[in-house]
Amino acid sequence: MEPNAYLAKVGIEIATKGHNCYKLSAPSMMDLTVESWHTDDSIMVSMCHYGEQNGDLMKDPDILFEVKGHKITYKEFQNDYTGYYSESHVVTKAFMENTWIPNLVGSQYKVIKRDMEN
Repeated sequence: MEPNAYLAKVGIEIATKGHNCYKLSAPSMMDLTVESWHTDDSIMVSMCHYGEQNGDLMKDPDILFEVKGHKITYKEFQNDYTGYYSESHVVTKAFMENTWIPNLVGSQYKVIKRDMEN
């Protein structure tokens, strides 16, 4: 499943203008933060779990992708705990669509907070 389809399924419409931030929660799981913002011709979306280590927020993972029309381009994949960082569209797409999104669907995340900028 593509991330924009998953986000729509949980009630997040990334096409909403402005810089918007959503917090999602699921039982026994780390909260999920989703941010979306518009550039001149595309929508940028960040999806991230934040953990904490020695008082610092750690990304576990953080995925940045761009939506232009119906095309998704995966820009960055970062995991602070492992020190992993990639700008590979292919690697990030495989992780996002084959591992992370199915895990999120199975965890039954619900939006608990919305900060909308118009």
